[in-house]
Amino acid sequence: MGGKLTQQIAVDAYAKAEASRLNWIRTHQKDLRVEMYTGLLDHIENRANSEGIKAGKAVILPSSFMGSPRNMQQLYQDAIAIVRKYGKPDLFLTMTTNPNWDEIKENLLPGQSTSDRPDLVARVFNMKVNELLKQIKNDNILGAVVAYVYTIEYQKRSLPHIHMLIILHEDYKPKTTEIIDKYVSAEIPDKEVNPALYDRVLKHMIHGPCGNLNQRSPCMQNDKCMKDFPKPFINGTIANKDGYPVYRRRQAGVIM
Repeated sequence: MGGKLTQQIAVDAYAKAEASRLNWIRTHQKDLRVEMYTGLLDHIENRANSEGIKAGKAVILPSSFMGSPRNMQQLYQDAIAIVRKYGKPDLFLTMTTNPNWDEIKENLLPGQSTSDRPDLVARVFNMKVNELLKQIKNDNILGAVVAYVYTIEYQKRSLPHIHMLIILHEDYKPKTTEIIDKYVSAEIPDKEVNPALYDRVLKHMIHGPCGNLNQRSPCMQNDKCMKDFPKPFINGTIANKDGYPVYRRRQAGVIM
């Protein structure tokens, strides 16, 4: 089984589960203490009556319903509370699903592609996220972490990715450009020193070509790259007026 049939089953199953949850909320409004919204509901009904229309019956989506406005607002407030207590984030980390991960390719049936198996992609990605969190929280590969928040999003081609904000312990905060360079590199690795990393960066981390080399690139807008590539060369990392770093990009004569 695979292809569009699998996708249809996944969508139908999700829609069925969500409809069941929404129906429970609709029939258990009293259990959700929605009486606190009666003032607002009375105002809406009075306004509707004055205009000669029927307001209908309002159903309040609680914060426990994932994706609802109250749920998103609560998550936002939680994130703000974390920043208020521990300070602003030090690192912004992104990890995107690679459809060529061995764990995905080895479990595809003959003739299948990653788009045919969203269940497999999601499961492998979740395992990768758990391992990433373990290395960051427990193994302290980036230094001691005091707090973090993250969100998982899906690209139009159905591949999930994670955006994470990390707040480090005071002893590990990147306060100088030298420390920033230890965390982040915007340069092509030395092929002789680390050939494996060199190959991975060229395969997965290069933007473009765009600009004069490819005016039809999706990033081009008004004859300019939306991501401001190509970036100018700079011999050392500096902090701009907004406090964000401009990463070191030395001219090493590398031609790709």
